[in-house]
Amino acid sequence: MMTTGPEEDLPTLIARQDHLNILRYIRAHKLREPRTVVTHGELLLGVISDDETKNDNDDDDDGPSVTIPRRQRGIGNAERLAALEQICVASLDLGNLPLAEACLDAIQAGTSSNSLVSKESSRYRKLLGMCLEASGDYDGASAVYDRLLQDNPSNGYASKRKYCILAAQPGKETEAMQALNDYLSKHSGDIAAWNKMAEACLATSDFQGAAYCYEEVILGCPLDSSIHAKLGEVYCTAGGMANAKLARKHLAQAVQLDPNNLRAWYGLIAAAEGYLEEVERLSGKGRKEAEEEGVEVAKELIKFGGEKLMQVYKGTDMMNIVERMLKQSSELL
Repeated sequence: MMTTGPEEDLPTLIARQDHLNILRYIRAHKLREPRTVVTHGELLLGVISDDETKNDNDDDDDGPSVTIPRRQRGIGNAERLAALEQICVASLDLGNLPLAEACLDAIQAGTSSNSLVSKESSRYRKLLGMCLEASGDYDGASAVYDRLLQDNPSNGYASKRKYCILAAQPGKETEAMQALNDYLSKHSGDIAAWNKMAEACLATSDFQGAAYCYEEVILGCPLDSSIHAKLGEVYCTAGGMANAKLARKHLAQAVQLDPNNLRAWYGLIAAAEGYLEEVERLSGKGRKEAEEEGVEVAKELIKFGGEKLMQVYKGTDMMNIVERMLKQSSELL
């Protein structure tokens, strides 16, 4: 029977100082524990830093150097490669570029015939691209990802990193949005990317675009109260009768999913007020239909939301402020 990792839990492995299985456990459970990975990875591979050997009178300003022995007893090539990759990424998380570069060199140590992986492998070039990014060499990193995309145009990792490179540089917001749009055209199931695109649309006041993106996010996580609240706010800000109805719908869903989501309660009151204001702008048959359809519902939502907020803030310093706000809302009733 195959297992996905050590049977013991992580605290037990750490207490036992089982460095190899600590790294295996973190990989198997997809944990992000960079400090733990670096600490036990260095002990596993016998990493030597010049901080351990440098004399107090040493005035060398070339920066810290790190040495990783080529062989460790009891560790095969596959396990060594996995550990080096893991330590490389973890060290980048911690901003330890010398250690990351040492891991990269250790992967390529020896001749081309006996190195752990080829320099042309996507596995190596992914790490190389991340190290170049961390060093600030965005052009070099982008060139690496371009070559990965030439080899495989559907490489989602490389497309995403190209967006990240552009997003990290001030003044390249338009190019970053285009790169993210290109990524989403091939990887439409990436919820995190849709969320990023929604934020980018909001930054440029593209409310319809942001609403579309949040609708895609909701397809992936329909029970997330905060996403429903954000989508409701976007519709409320966009304005218009149709958007006011959609805002009310999603904010009502948000408070149903999480009754303690105060942001959604405030938004629900604002959306109901917005609906009433839109009705006031109508005339004739359109206004009559709107009044029959949802005016009373909107008024009840304002009352209901106000009662909820009064309960939450009762006896607190915020009580008077909330009362004044709700008094303004009640003038619409």
